[in-house]
Amino acid sequence: MSGAPSTSLRLVAGAALCLLAGAAFGSWWSAPPERLWHDRPAAAPETAPLLPSFRDVVEQVGPAVVTVRATLPDEVAPPGEPLAAPDAAAPAADADPTLVPSAANPVFAPRPGHRNGPGFVVHERGLVLTSRHVVLGASAIEVLSPQHGRLAADLVGEDPATDLALLRLVSPPPGLPALALGSSEDLRAGDWIVAVGNPFGFSRTVTAGVVSFVGRHLQHSDFGVTSDFLQISAPINPGSSGCPVLDVRGRVVGVTTQVAAAAQGISFAVPSRAVKWALEQMRRRPDGRVRRGYLGIEFASRSGLDERGAPRPGAVIVRVADGDPAHRAGLREGDVVLGVDGTPVRDAKELHERIVCSDPGTPIALQLLRDGRIEDPVVAVLGEIGGGGEAPF
Repeated sequence: MSGAPSTSLRLVAGAALCLLAGAAFGSWWSAPPERLWHDRPAAAPETAPLLPSFRDVVEQVGPAVVTVRATLPDEVAPPGEPLAAPDAAAPAADADPTLVPSAANPVFAPRPGHRNGPGFVVHERGLVLTSRHVVLGASAIEVLSPQHGRLAADLVGEDPATDLALLRLVSPPPGLPALALGSSEDLRAGDWIVAVGNPFGFSRTVTAGVVSFVGRHLQHSDFGVTSDFLQISAPINPGSSGCPVLDVRGRVVGVTTQVAAAAQGISFAVPSRAVKWALEQMRRRPDGRVRRGYLGIEFASRSGLDERGAPRPGAVIVRVADGDPAHRAGLREGDVVLGVDGTPVRDAKELHERIVCSDPGTPIALQLLRDGRIEDPVVAVLGEIGGGGEAPF
């Protein structure tokens, strides 16, 4: 019984403290010293931005967007749409076979033994760019032009690593409209884009979206290499590989070649910078086939910052494939590539470009940082992507 008063006093004191705390919180909440969020003052009266209309762009580019139809030998089976997402399910067929073409609303559904896809005229002399897998193994190719009807074409260039193909019309009509290639280097995530494709055989289908990511590196299923893609939110369905991706001025900033079939609104396009490089390589080579250098390493940009607070330059090697050019040259895991042929390498992206944009058989001198010491340049002779190697570069 002697402890009862003490307990009562403690309870009374605790209740008083709670009341005081509640009163203090209520006073703060009723008149907070500052806002709980941050505003950015507007420099001018705010107005709701108008969303763009792409009708002028579509009208401008429409005559140069075509349908490519490939006739296949009996032994060649039409492949499905190439996938970019790991473990993605196979997409549906290219078109609904019950649809019939009409003059008012053309639907170029592929007939048995044929494969369809979009493309666009890239030069008025009759050059058409499309996706390589559309015409792969074709015995005959024709281009269906909105203004000129059916035109025979030949395959004159291909880039297996980016899945691009260049066609030449056998008898190009005069005044053939061509699309201009823009600058993908100027794109940023959030920029508007529009695509004109041929999904499921529905020709000249317009979709729009934004650039979702610039510089997305994706694994190529056939060559074990990665390529630098634009990720876009415009819906790209099976049958639209090879369609142009346009900026708001109607310039081609990418060419669709891959989709994430298990996702919605995740598609990928070869940026126009890479398209221009591939076209130049096709022009230079007698057989029109783009060949890319291969070293046999996996690498990544270095982590951390230097003494100035900037990202540390160079790319660190994380794997060296046995028997490939890098292994034969003596490169090791943990080596940091600081430069190629005397030119500094800022990050993994720059090293990637230096390798894959060089000719197979080219010797390159790699400046290395090994075990904290800068080594004498190591010379490696590049192999070729798709030439039997398994490592990414």
